[in-house]
Amino acid sequence: MSNIKRILLVFVISAVSVVFGASVGVVPAIVSFDFLPPGYTFNMEKKAGTPILIPNDNDVPLVFQVSFEANKPPKSLLPGYENFPDISWCKAIPETVVVQPHDTGRVNLIIEIPNDPQLYNQYWELGVVVSTKRALEMKAGGVQFGIFPSVRGSYLISTLPKEDINPKSKPTAVVPSAAFISTEEAIAGKKLTFKIFNNDTVPHNYVIEPYEFPHFSKYDIRLAIQNLGDNEPGDLGWVSVSKGFLFFKKNTVRLNPGESAEWTVSVKLPDKPEVRQAPGWDFVVKVLPEGKKEHSGIFRICVQSKTK
Repeated sequence: MSNIKRILLVFVISAVSVVFGASVGVVPAIVSFDFLPPGYTFNMEKKAGTPILIPNDNDVPLVFQVSFEANKPPKSLLPGYENFPDISWCKAIPETVVVQPHDTGRVNLIIEIPNDPQLYNQYWELGVVVSTKRALEMKAGGVQFGIFPSVRGSYLISTLPKEDINPKSKPTAVVPSAAFISTEEAIAGKKLTFKIFNNDTVPHNYVIEPYEFPHFSKYDIRLAIQNLGDNEPGDLGWVSVSKGFLFFKKNTVRLNPGESAEWTVSVKLPDKPEVRQAPGWDFVVKVLPEGKKEHSGIFRICVQSKTK
């Protein structure tokens, strides 16, 4: 699997005379599992070709525990994403693993998405937390003590887009949540439409504009893209500058609770060899209530070099 990112959480204490290393890692730390259909059981090791990896960079064997959380403040989530709706859908196998010094533990991730039509057109963030069950010893100011370090991975999960299904759990719903077009269509110029639903209890003035995710060179994993066949893995690069390729006639709309509006966006890519040779592009349109990312929506345009 390409471009897996790893993060280390290191505890630093001021005025420390001697510090023993205490770190916990999780690989991948940031990953995207995209367009999973409701009613589908996702097996990370089987579909992604790798489980969650837990390196032990310490000099003692450690017991690590894997748990899940879905409690980020809305301001901390990416635009269009909500917290994962129910962590009981997720399993870590095993939940605890003993890792020898300078070795790596392996834990599989299973996600069982219920077969509920309301789960189409969703974008979720799942926290994967790796923590130690044994204290690591540190020394500061001549005092020795133990800490329990932990680290949180951010797993981005989306479900298949589907027209005519308004996921009412989302305050701002975009339907369909994504569209798939070929490189040829994008070079020729393609108009796409989506609907914005205000499922909130108050009116909103929505701002619609292009968006670029924080930089990842490519998705670690992409699954279940409709035009490539259900659950067939593949990679798509992030678009470098989306503002030059997406066009709107206007970018604001006011909706009262229960109202919806249809929106049109045009995509136009330059006819250049580097565009035709790329495996694909991922454009994102964000729909922001009052221009804020909390409880916002997104519409993704996946441009693919090949389709079925």
